Amino acid sequence: MTLPYPGYSWSFNHHMGRVNPRELFSLLEAAYRFRQYPNYRNLVNQALVSEGIFTPNIRSDSGQVDAWRDYQQILPELGLIYSTRYIKQPQVTPIGLMYIDGTIGYSELFSTQVLAYQYPNGHKTDISPAVKSELLQVGMNISLNRTELDANSGILIKPGVLILQVLVELNRQGNSPTLDTRECLLALVPTRNNSEWQEAYSRLIQLRQGRIASQADSRRLRDVQEWFQFLGQSDFVIKEGNRISLSPTALEEIEQLQAILDFHANPATFWIPTGSNERENALDWYSFFGNPNIESQWITPDELRSQDYLSENYPDTEFIDEIDSPPVTVETAEINLRPFSPNIPEVADINTDVNLENIFKGRMRLREKTRQHQEIVAHLAERLTELSYNLSDDPNSVDLLAEKDGVETIFEVKTINRRNFLPRIRLGVGQLSEYRYRRQLQTQSRPNSILVLSNTLQLPTWIPDYFSSDVRVGLLCSTSYSFLALTNGIVELEIQNIS
Repeated sequence: MTLPYPGYSWSFNHHMGRVNPRELFSLLEAAYRFRQYPNYRNLVNQALVSEGIFTPNIRSDSGQVDAWRDYQQILPELGLIYSTRYIKQPQVTPIGLMYIDGTIGYSELFSTQVLAYQYPNGHKTDISPAVKSELLQVGMNISLNRTELDANSGILIKPGVLILQVLVELNRQGNSPTLDTRECLLALVPTRNNSEWQEAYSRLIQLRQGRIASQADSRRLRDVQEWFQFLGQSDFVIKEGNRISLSPTALEEIEQLQAILDFHANPATFWIPTGSNERENALDWYSFFGNPNIESQWITPDELRSQDYLSENYPDTEFIDEIDSPPVTVETAEINLRPFSPNIPEVADINTDVNLENIFKGRMRLREKTRQHQEIVAHLAERLTELSYNLSDDPNSVDLLAEKDGVETIFEVKTINRRNFLPRIRLGVGQLSEYRYRRQLQTQSRPNSILVLSNTLQLPTWIPDYFSSDVRVGLLCSTSYSFLALTNGIVELEIQNIS
């Protein structure tokens, strides 16, 4: 067994076994709720204790309640926030917003992220003293960080994909699809690339036949144990002690599982570090890992989404569905525009003397439009303002109307996931058609219209022409920091190019 370099391991957060849906949701939701406050840590701690999520344990080193300090590293590890090591205030990623909005469930979140987590990445950057010592013993130069070391060693691996592929192959060959931590460490961890999974499978068979004898290092074994905890939160495996096996869901959906494993094993789906320093790579990693495109997402089969499943996987069921318009008949064609004001407060506007009860009441006002929806609208408004557009909206219809040089453009934002993207796109096109018609009745001038999706996706080749030539609606996709134009209209290309 030869490792890619001495001391190489699938290092992972050692608190993964403490994660559960209620606590993860509450921690992330509180981070978003107080993200703009300079003293957010204290506010998060107060909220989690007052809501009964955590007990008021006092840290011996500080004498203070600090649940945030104890748990917050789990959030960037899962791609739910950018690490506060690089950004001072908590910044929730798109998939983090999807989770607290209820557009993705707990097991779907873990299933999606366990497939996408890779080495190298921009989160695991430190090289431990023990690894540095092992590298020096064999005369290797010490890289600046773990990301660089992995990249220079030819590592490009998604461990979750490798483990699941080996389990699928065991099942295909008529063997029990199970794996224990020692087997994983000795047979799978040495693998540099997912394309080498068959070699890992062969090592596993040889190990089981007693043809490979090797001692399992306890430090590296602990990392594998945490990976098993990570996988155990997904739809794919059942974890029992130090062993995992394919779940009934995975076995029933084996073809769908194989298809998504093939997708993720493709080198084109990996993040590649291109930044000039550690911080640039880290921010780029969180933008990538925290915003999985539609094709990379796993969805739990509808027949398994029982009421018990929904209750467990959507801790705040109040936010499962985004309401697109008020449930009343529109009696008049008139669109009642008002000057646009973003619903996202700036740090400078915030009073640090916070009444927690008022904050709790305030979060209920997000019921009609999800957090992710509001963030995208605010981000889009910033770009349009930079382009010298005048902005307005109508809380009962139009998300955003932009005007410049007498030409108006109506924007409709739709949050999507792998389960709902087609009906949501069709709904958005219908809404834009109505708003465009009603606005034309008011002004005797037909406005442009653009549909903005919350995620990138691969669409059939006929779609762009359908949007441009038939329904005449522009199409934009939101990414972590920019917008991607899928049609070639002047306005959408203008927004893309300034992003």
